[in-house]
Amino acid sequence: MEAALKLLELRHYKPNYQPPEENVILRINGSNCGTLGNFCIISGIPKSGKSTFLNAIIASNFTRIDNIFGIKLNTANIPNKSIGYFDTESSEYDFYKNLNRIKMIANIDVLPAYFNAFSTRKDGVINHKAMIETYLFTWRPSVIFVDGLLDLIHNFNDEVESKMLIEWLKFLTNEYNVLIIGVVHLGKRDNHTLGHFGSMVDRYAQSVVEVVKDKENDIFMMKAKYLRSSADFSDICIQWNGSKYVEVQKPPEVPVKRKSQ
Repeated sequence: MEAALKLLELRHYKPNYQPPEENVILRINGSNCGTLGNFCIISGIPKSGKSTFLNAIIASNFTRIDNIFGIKLNTANIPNKSIGYFDTESSEYDFYKNLNRIKMIANIDVLPAYFNAFSTRKDGVINHKAMIETYLFTWRPSVIFVDGLLDLIHNFNDEVESKMLIEWLKFLTNEYNVLIIGVVHLGKRDNHTLGHFGSMVDRYAQSVVEVVKDKENDIFMMKAKYLRSSADFSDICIQWNGSKYVEVQKPPEVPVKRKSQ
């Protein structure tokens, strides 16, 4: 009971306390999608272009232009602007391909020294989490990317394990005042984030954006799914033109044909 009383005292409303302003560091088409002390989700079915948009978010921090495809990750005013990137899914070849894509999108030859990328595909759940927490404690970054979050859990349909991972994400973001951006797969059948963990992460994330691929027009599209801190942003569409990714107009929606009675 004594421990609980101390917690109640710490958590009690303080009439004269003025919390600091939210530090918005990720904006998409003008919408607030990511602040320090929160976590955000990029979702989509496999091969829909999630990593491409994740690469664009990272690249937007390395360029002096206002944004890339309407996306801007800005850590310029953060005391420690270190950025961590954990790729838990890709082969070594694809890991380095992603890093080269970041450089291409940002139009730079060398990745900045404050960017730390790790390929952890061969490591299990326990080691993934240990490395992420050790990196946070040692480097004190402002942002980390985890591609993908499902590799941090043994069974995404286990309610207890899913809740424990959510609590871990909440603890890390609060303890280290960091923005965590994670990639989560959607099920191919129902387009929902997978399992109990998917349902929980949608509920607790500051923002959930969805990436879809228009196969007919060969276009990758990112759209707002759930934004807690801002109004939805307009959809972003990009396409590979043979040498680079370029922003394109959203294709007109084809009306659904109804069967005649």
